[in-house]
Amino acid sequence: MSEVSYDKDIKLISFVLPKGRARPLQQALVKAHGIQCGNFHYGRGVGRESRISERGIGEQQEREIFEVVVAAEKSDEIFEFIFIQAGMDEPHGGMIYMASIPRSTVMTLPEIPAESD
Repeated sequence: MSEVSYDKDIKLISFVLPKGRARPLQQALVKAHGIQCGNFHYGRGVGRESRISERGIGEQQEREIFEVVVAAEKSDEIFEFIFIQAGMDEPHGGMIYMASIPRSTVMTLPEIPAESD
């Protein structure tokens, strides 16, 4: 069994997007920056645009929550890329935040020999 290695100078970028924007963003991160460690899941909620008297279960909207771990030295560049690529510069485009994390486990797939015919 191999030794576990850790990244220590890293940031977690988390963002909440309108439904349907996470998958294209994930593909753009892979293509433009080679980042394949992003994960996303779904949530529901009520935005700030609705008045309290009008909020109800029918007004909840599905959102996509995306998280990606990046090296600290590239974090500002990746943050800006995500902000623009995901359309967060538009009204109701989502929200994004970044935090330092103490460490992250480096996950790599094992080398698998090619099969011979």
